[in-house]
Amino acid sequence: MSEQLSVPEEMVLIKTFGGLSLSYQGSPISIVWESQKARILFCYLLISYDQWVHRDKLIEMIWPGCDMVAGAKNFKTTLSRLRKSFSGARSVNPVLSLGEAIRLNYNIFSLDSSQFKYHASSGIKMLARGEIAAARKYLEAAQDIYLGDFLPEEPFDSFISAERSELEQLYRSVLTSLEKVYHLEGNSDAVEAITILKKVSAVVQNI
Repeated sequence: MSEQLSVPEEMVLIKTFGGLSLSYQGSPISIVWESQKARILFCYLLISYDQWVHRDKLIEMIWPGCDMVAGAKNFKTTLSRLRKSFSGARSVNPVLSLGEAIRLNYNIFSLDSSQFKYHASSGIKMLARGEIAAARKYLEAAQDIYLGDFLPEEPFDSFISAERSELEQLYRSVLTSLEKVYHLEGNSDAVEAITILKKVSAVVQNI
C-alpha cells in the first residue's frame, strides 16, 4: 500500500482534486465566501502557492482591462473579503503580504496539488536514476493524491484551466512511469492495471 497524503497535525488540508474542500484534523471546514471574487483570488493563490505574486498581476487576472485606481480599490476590498471568509470557528489568516505582493500562508496550509507535484517529480527523477523501489513509492503516492480534475467547479477560468491541464499531463507521466516501474519489477498484473487506467484516463480527459 502506498503513502497517503501527509498532513502535519496543526495544518489545514486543502484539497483541489475533484473540487475545493478544506479540513482540519480530519474534520471538514466550511468556508462561507464573502464574494465570488474572494474565492477566485484564493484559487489563484493556490496555483502560485509558495510564490509571491504582485498585486498588479492579480488585478489584471481578476479584472482584465480595469484601470489602476479602480483595480487597486477592487483588490483591497476582495483581499479583505478573502481574509474575512476565514474568520470563522477555525480562524486563520490565509494570505501574507509583502509590500504590494501577496502569497498563500503555506505555513498553515497543506495543499494536495503541491504534494502531488513533489511526489510525481521525485518519482520520475528517481526512475530516471534507476532507483526503482524509491520511484515506485513516490509515484504511487502521487497517484493516490490525484483524485480527479483540479478545481473542476471552475471549468471556464483560463488560469485555472491552464493549471488543470498541466496537472493532467503530469498525472499521465506518473502513470507512464509507474507502468515502467511495474514492468521492470516483473509485476504483470500491475502493468495491466495501469495500462487500463491510462486508457480510461485518456477517454475521460477527451470527453
